Amino acid sequence: MDFDGIEIKKPDDYVDKPMKKAFPVTKRSAKSSGKEVESFDLDITPMMNIFMILIPFLVSMAVFTQIAVVEFSLPPSQTSGEGGESSSKELDISVVVTNNGFQIVGTGRKLDMLPKVQGDYQYAQLRTLLKAIKFQYPSQKSVVLVFEGDVLYDDIIKFMDICRESQFPDIGLSGDIG
Repeated sequence: MDFDGIEIKKPDDYVDKPMKKAFPVTKRSAKSSGKEVESFDLDITPMMNIFMILIPFLVSMAVFTQIAVVEFSLPPSQTSGEGGESSSKELDISVVVTNNGFQIVGTGRKLDMLPKVQGDYQYAQLRTLLKAIKFQYPSQKSVVLVFEGDVLYDDIIKFMDICRESQFPDIGLSGDIG
């Protein structure tokens, strides 16, 4: 049977011919795709450049960002069952800070309120008063700062710094007056 110049064999014309062997494995991999695959190297130079800039930057930022810790203590608890008074010459000093000014209150004694001047507390007066108290009571180490709720954070820190400068290292904080 002939079809446009192509001879088609009938099934009874088939003759068992030995099959050709397949290509060996080594030749098959080289011939498999027909396209040549280029091997390429990954260029990591830009990534290395970024790390060379980023690492010193992060190390330098670690030096500049330091966390400041302000140490303070809570005021002593008032219990009615305590025994006699202490024999040492110490006061319970409190600095009451309101939005209008501040007042120093000690055991059995209360100083006049020092009002704000032009919107600022009189920090120089506070420093002078605390140093005078320290001169009279040199063993006194603690002071309690009592703040109203609307006193600014910066003012709280300034009051604490002035207490430390005046040789009162044990600073207690107390909340709203009432």
